[in-house]
Amino acid sequence: MRERILAIRLRALGDVVLTTPALRSLRRGHPGAALDVVTERAYAPLLESVPGIERVWPLDRTASSTLELIGRLRREGYTLAVDFFGNPRSAFITAWCGARHTAGYELRGRRLAYRTRVPRVAATAVGRAEYAAAAHVRLALAVGGVEDGLDARLTLAARAREEADRALARAGIADPHLTVGLVPAGTWATKTWPLSHFALLARRLLGAGRRLLAMCGPGEEDAASRLSRMAPGIATLPVCDVATLAALVARLGAVVGTDSGPRHLAAAFGVPTFTWFGPALPEIWTPPGEQHGYWFTALPCRGCNRTACPHWNCLPELSPTRAVELVLGHLDRHARSTAGLDTAARA
Repeated sequence: MRERILAIRLRALGDVVLTTPALRSLRRGHPGAALDVVTERAYAPLLESVPGIERVWPLDRTASSTLELIGRLRREGYTLAVDFFGNPRSAFITAWCGARHTAGYELRGRRLAYRTRVPRVAATAVGRAEYAAAAHVRLALAVGGVEDGLDARLTLAARAREEADRALARAGIADPHLTVGLVPAGTWATKTWPLSHFALLARRLLGAGRRLLAMCGPGEEDAASRLSRMAPGIATLPVCDVATLAALVARLGAVVGTDSGPRHLAAAFGVPTFTWFGPALPEIWTPPGEQHGYWFTALPCRGCNRTACPHWNCLPELSPTRAVELVLGHLDRHARSTAGLDTAARA
């Protein structure tokens, strides 16, 4: 009987992207096996074109959707289920999906859902945290996976490319390879740079001849609107699904801004990035390679991983004037094309 593997990664955009190296590891270690993935409905289109994934099970955030999915999974006869997320819902799905063997992270309250368990955080070089994709690959290796690198890889569907062309046209972007994507908003308020700082950076980049596209997701339209008013000349991306967003990001010259899903999409397609960090650790969330630069606050409480903070000042203390110098320097070295751009205006 053919081996059947179920991988579970419910959300979010960047984390789903960073799970793709572990999915490749599973495929290499289990040649000929069917590999299916459970993810939340919003992210399903991103994985449907990834080579080696036979089926993507979309899931809504409701109890009824979860129970209905479990009933369907139990009829599939999975030999192995691997939980790359580790929250109570994903652990529940793993435990009750009917797989003969289960695996996940050693987490309090979830460990009983898995027969094979690995530490969520591994010991690495002194003073450094483990890259997020490496943690997922460790879990895949524990259940027979084979190393296949830590770089995220995605494949674009033809429909997503066509939708991206239309979205770029609506935004007035005729030359995306000469355009820098800006990500001003963030999932956490604490890791989002003040919009006034971002506006100053945008005005200076525009003054240096850079073409800019503000990228905001659902619910972030107000930030994009305010940014366009404070820095006239920025194009704004219409809200689109994740597959279209991926196809669009793949065509940009670079992506700059908050640690975010679009940044990880950019890395998956070889697009250079530059990001600032406060409560999150850059070594966990920065892909390898010099083309992915970052700026980390010097405050002693940095890397706290807090989503709320009563004295939030780690990101506000990162000067937009200094950011102009760092970003323009990084773009000069790594952006896909700098032909014809005036980089003299860096004050």
